[in-house]
Amino acid sequence: MSGQQVFKFSVDSALLRELGEKLVSTVHVALAELVKNSYDADANKVLVSIETQDGLGPRIVIEDNGSGMTPEDVASFWMRIGTVNKEDNPVSKKFGRLRTGRKGVGRFACRRLGRLLQLETIAVDPKAPGKRTIMTKVSFDWDQFEPGTTVESVECEGVTTTFNEDRPTGTRLVISGAEVDEWQDRGYDYVRRQLAVMASNTGTKRGDFEEDMGFAVHFNDPTGAEKQEDLRETVIEASWGTLSAYVQDDGRAVFTLSALGLPGKRKFTTSPEFGPLVGASLRLGILPVHKSEGVRDRKLLANYVLRQLIDEWGGVQVRFNGFRMYPYGNPGDDWLEIDADRGRRLGKPGSDELFSFATSQEDVDPYRVLLTMLGMRNYLGHVDVTSEISGLEPRLDRQGFIESRIFELLRKFVRNAIEWATIQRDAYIRKRNQVEAREALENIIPILESPKPSQFEQDATPRATEFLRQQISRIVTALPAAEQAETKQTLFRTVKALEAISADAHSQLRHLRLVAAASTLTLLFAHEVRSSISSLGAGSARLRTLAKQIPSHRDELNGLSQQFGATQTHLARLVDMTGIVGAFRSDQRTVDVNVKSAVEKAVGCFRLVIENYRIHVDMLKVSLSLQVGPIIEGEIYTILINLISNAIKSLIAHGQPDKTIRIWTETISNKAVIKIADNGTGLDPDHFDDVFTPFISDPSGMLYDKLEENANPEDSAIFGTGSGLGLSIARDISRARGGDIRFVSPDQGWAACVEVELP
Repeated sequence: MSGQQVFKFSVDSALLRELGEKLVSTVHVALAELVKNSYDADANKVLVSIETQDGLGPRIVIEDNGSGMTPEDVASFWMRIGTVNKEDNPVSKKFGRLRTGRKGVGRFACRRLGRLLQLETIAVDPKAPGKRTIMTKVSFDWDQFEPGTTVESVECEGVTTTFNEDRPTGTRLVISGAEVDEWQDRGYDYVRRQLAVMASNTGTKRGDFEEDMGFAVHFNDPTGAEKQEDLRETVIEASWGTLSAYVQDDGRAVFTLSALGLPGKRKFTTSPEFGPLVGASLRLGILPVHKSEGVRDRKLLANYVLRQLIDEWGGVQVRFNGFRMYPYGNPGDDWLEIDADRGRRLGKPGSDELFSFATSQEDVDPYRVLLTMLGMRNYLGHVDVTSEISGLEPRLDRQGFIESRIFELLRKFVRNAIEWATIQRDAYIRKRNQVEAREALENIIPILESPKPSQFEQDATPRATEFLRQQISRIVTALPAAEQAETKQTLFRTVKALEAISADAHSQLRHLRLVAAASTLTLLFAHEVRSSISSLGAGSARLRTLAKQIPSHRDELNGLSQQFGATQTHLARLVDMTGIVGAFRSDQRTVDVNVKSAVEKAVGCFRLVIENYRIHVDMLKVSLSLQVGPIIEGEIYTILINLISNAIKSLIAHGQPDKTIRIWTETISNKAVIKIADNGTGLDPDHFDDVFTPFISDPSGMLYDKLEENANPEDSAIFGTGSGLGLSIARDISRARGGDIRFVSPDQGWAACVEVELP
């Protein structure tokens, strides 16, 4: 006998423990998830309070002024596991924020924080919007959800109240009853870092949504904070420096800077040129790319948080009568022309007054001081102006101010403040570098038995070489066993010092290779490197001899000898390439050059970089028989080296694991076309021509910031900040030979493509 029966799935209450304790592994992650819910609910402000309780975990209160939830929302979304609400509605209703949650399990972070939860939420009644609000209160005791019971069988007590008035909406969570206190100082630090990114959102306008005034987080924890702190202000105060400025009644602007490495507050007062801007003010946090470059709170501003802050919330915004004026401060906006000036490597301050100030600073080069200026997104904060400033007129569409003398004066006021802070920061960087260099020098002086630092600085390499010879002689003469260990250790430290010096020379050589115009300097440098190559060969041979005499360290010494030999070979190849490119070869005839051979040699110059960053170079489609010319051999290498180095920098700046350069050739009429494509950061078509303008090395203003972020620290000297001359020189050579160089739209799968046309 058979009959029809309906079967339904049921969820065991044990799943809540899995979600609450396994999916959300730590209490500080759980708290951050709950605050993200406030962000998703279009809150402008959230208050987080953590209060200690004797013998138990803390009592946690999270209260926001978001849109709240109706009873139906609580039943459909809050009380339902794995809801797809946020997937179906990926942006918030009011401000159009991209929601941070997706899977509908973040609410079970509450169970991770404590046994008891009180939920209180107020929302507008959708049946009578603007006239009524509904409050819903629900209490949860997670112990009631015992394994073996179904989730739907447990009833949670709640009450709803309807108000015939428009009450403030929002949600309040009170969590308590944790059996143990899992919080530690680093847990509070983690929460601060997570919330700092959201708290630094100073607002924006997204499409047709309402204007988002930002998301302020006030955080109070038991580690000593007696009052709630505004994390947006905390970020500004945690940056390298806090820059403030205002215009006095007499028209003088007053700049004030509190920063790392600068004792007290630095202050500067300008001449009375800002009279029309009386009352204007600004407040900015200056955020470097890495915390190693100097921040006042390294715990709060970890490197990954810095990158998020800069990318998502950085920029100098403008508030007009207290309201945000768009598009100033939006991503891509450069209303202060900071990125444009960095792209063309502006070094000298635009104001004579600031140039004089820079001249007065010790160890500062007033003609190059702005080369250390950070990008537009590295300044986080706003400028305040009001309608009382005559001549500052908003556009009819409210998108910015009408360009006028007064607006230009406002731009100058802000730029001067930032340039003044940059001068201070340049002085700080130079002094910090001097201190680090002095410490490194003092560490090695005792090893080399140099009496004075100044004497050592003048003659570092010969002293190191002499010291190495002395130690080798001592070991060869069969020192007592008690002394051999110390002597060997000293020898190895000296060898490492010599390797560092050799590596530095190597880096300088590769950097000079990128500046093809420096022919005389290349000649002198190549001469010095040839001497170093000979020394490396002699040192390698001595180490092999020493390895035979000290069997216990034979493998180490032979390994060092091989390293010296490999470095010697690579430097010899580079010097040979330098000779081809440089102007010091006597043979300057025009010849026909095989393209395949030239490409392989040019790529070989970057062998170490290509290997270190795992870059794949595809040269299979370069014709074996294609030749270009007549052309001076060095000219073709100058072109190829510049283009390949740019592609490598783009790949490293992009920071993706798949780094590929493709080089191939075509023939069109009587012209050979060499094409080089990469999947790096790409180049905006608007800048296809700008990159060939002399001294504009980075029109977007982002390449070298990203390069510093993703490159190994020891490679910074290799990449530098670009001279802005390489592409200009390469194009001049091509055109002089009847060809050209141009950037073209890349094929699908590639980010940038440049083609070289030669006869």
